Amino acid sequence: MTGEKTPAQRAGRAGEDYTAGWLRRQGYRILARNWRCRQGEVDIIAQTGETVAFVEVKARRPGAMVSPLEAVDRRKQKKLVMAATAWLSATGSGLQPRFDVAAVTLEECRGRELVSGFDYYESAFST
Repeated sequence: MTGEKTPAQRAGRAGEDYTAGWLRRQGYRILARNWRCRQGEVDIIAQTGETVAFVEVKARRPGAMVSPLEAVDRRKQKKLVMAATAWLSATGSGLQPRFDVAAVTLEECRGRELVSGFDYYESAFST
C-alpha cells in the first residue's frame, strides 16, 4: 500500500484545510481536527468566545448531485451530536456547543485541488 489518497480523500483534506484557515482568519481558535471517538468523527472543532463550533466540512465538485447541506442528513447530524457530546465530556469543556457546516466547492487544476466556492453555515442544525 502506497499511502496515496483517493481523489475524494484529497478533496476532503483540501476542504478541511481551507475551512480551518478561513476559521482562523475569522478569529476562531482551532481546538482539534479530525477528532475521532467511538461515536464518530468531527472534522474541525473551533472556539469563538464562549462557543465551540463542531464543524462538518463537505467538499464537492461543481454540479454534484447532492449539495453539502443535504449531505448532512439526520443520521449524520446524530453522529456529530454524539461525537460532540463525547468531546465535551472528555475535555470537561463548559463552552456552548454549536453545529456548523462548511460547504467547499473544489476544482482540480494541474493535480491540485483549488477552491472555487465556499459557504459557511453557522448553527446549520440544532439538537
